[in-house]
Formats: sequence, structure tokens, C-alpha cells
Amino acid sequence: MNNSKFSILNSQLNYAALSALDKSCVGSDGWSPDDFRSEAEKQGGIVLAAYDGESLAGLIAGFTAADTGEILTVATAPRYRRQGAAKALLTEFLRLVPNDVETIALEVRQSNAAAIGLYKSFGFEKAGVRKRFYRDPVEDADIMVLTRTDR
Repeated sequence: MNNSKFSILNSQLNYAALSALDKSCVGSDGWSPDDFRSEAEKQGGIVLAAYDGESLAGLIAGFTAADTGEILTVATAPRYRRQGAAKALLTEFLRLVPNDVETIALEVRQSNAAAIGLYKSFGFEKAGVRKRFYRDPVEDADIMVLTRTDR
């Protein structure tokens, strides 16, 4: 599925573990187990987990609808940061997006230079700002959009 050291799964997911990782990365605004389950079960929903053996290394969740898609949450366990987990997850997410999806959007903390760099490497471009989008701490988000031209 990918050439990284991580196994990417999209079925038989442990939603409680995904929630715990998400909340450890983003705080109380992190998703609940039911949020992950709901996203995975809905039409167009994509929820993926990256594992290093038995260890949950990261996650990504989003959806597609008509000709657009959105990445809603991405989290990487601290000990797996800068090891390719998020890159492997994003690669697989984009592979699963239907060909008729033209644009994919996401929000990212303006201070998260590593994530912004990763998204730019995939062709995402800053399209705007959401003021005070994040809490704890309060911070603006960059809206980034990938326009798929090579489908």
C-alpha cells in the first residue's frame, strides 16, 4: 500500500485509541470515539490509522462529497513525528479519494510549520485564514486547498 515502515489500516479500527491519540495531540477539542466511528461509516468518509507494529503512530480523517473533499483531523504520536507517518497517511488518503473530486481542503494551525511544510509538499496552497479557529491556545488557522489536476 505504501513504501513506509507504517501499516495503514482503514478497517477494524480502534476508535477509542484514535480518540485518545487525537485528544493527546489537539486537546479537549479532539474527536470522540463516536466521532471517528461516524466519519468512517458515512458515505464518502475516510478514516485511516498508521501503525508501527502494534503501536498506533498516527491517524487521518476526512470525507468527500460531490467534487470536493476535506481533511478534518490529522494526528501523529509524538514519538513518530518526522518519521513519515503523516506522509504515509496523507498519501493513502489521497489515493482513496475518488477521481471526480477536484479540490481537497483542510485547516492547519499557523504555528504548525511541520504540517504546513508537509501539506505544501503534496501541492496544498494557502487559500485563506480562519480567525481564532483553534482553542487552547487560541490561534488562527490557515485554510489550505489542493486542486487536483493530475486525475
